[in-house]
Amino acid sequence: MSPPDRSAVETSPAEAGSPSRGLGDNSAKPATARRPAPGGSLLPREHGAYAGIAFPLITGLSLGAPTAVQLLWIAGCVAVFLAHEPLLIILGERGRRSHTALGARARRTAYGFVALAVAAGGLGWWLAPPAARAALILPLALGALLLRLILTHRERSLPGELLACVTLSSVVIPIALAGGASPRAAIIAGAVWCAVSALATLTVRATIARAKQTANHRRLAYVTIAFSSVALLASILLTRANVLPALVIVAILPFVLLAVAFSVVHVHPRHLRAMGWSLVGSNVITLVALLVGLR
Repeated sequence: MSPPDRSAVETSPAEAGSPSRGLGDNSAKPATARRPAPGGSLLPREHGAYAGIAFPLITGLSLGAPTAVQLLWIAGCVAVFLAHEPLLIILGERGRRSHTALGARARRTAYGFVALAVAAGGLGWWLAPPAARAALILPLALGALLLRLILTHRERSLPGELLACVTLSSVVIPIALAGGASPRAAIIAGAVWCAVSALATLTVRATIARAKQTANHRRLAYVTIAFSSVALLASILLTRANVLPALVIVAILPFVLLAVAFSVVHVHPRHLRAMGWSLVGSNVITLVALLVGLR
């Protein structure tokens, strides 16, 4: 995960501390008050999402031997990812000015990327082995649920962000299987990326909530610590039972340590970029640990 947006903490103290913003609620300013897409860009603005899709794709591609199916599905995943920002502009999530200035171009761009995703994904499905086809159902189902949240303007809620990161992480399973990886390796890699990306999302949300002193910042911190403890304990127990390789603990541990540290230590908004880069470093450790432990 990469550096969080400073704009995420630029809300008024009154709004930040509103008791109506409960756990998982991310009520935002009206669409007319939101900033337009900077420079008219149609690229995704959530910086952490780039790492969220890149590391699982690299893992899936590296666990087996590169195949045409993998490349087609990676192209489809990237196309869907790039269609996200134009869709938000079409729906008015980036503000009225962005919708007016960029709406027509956003529609053309979204339609093009969706067409590319369908073509690449469909051809990959036709060429893929049966196990990879079956595994592709998981990210498709999660993506359908996420699309519903986007269309109902709930993607920025905590459940929406958790669903988004799990959807991005789940693509590692079918892509790894399409390259000849064992089902065990593919499932373990998918589970680890889902767990650490969810933990990273909780950590960032809890840190920003504490910086803004929202009414629910303590609950978010407790949830983050509890989730990290459960993830670490489960990995240790499953490793001792020889279900998981020992390096899975190494893959999860950096995120657990960061989650606990950022839940206990107050992070000033101007240090959020450094926090983001620490999460990127944790992603790299997780990637290396998975490749060494599962290949």
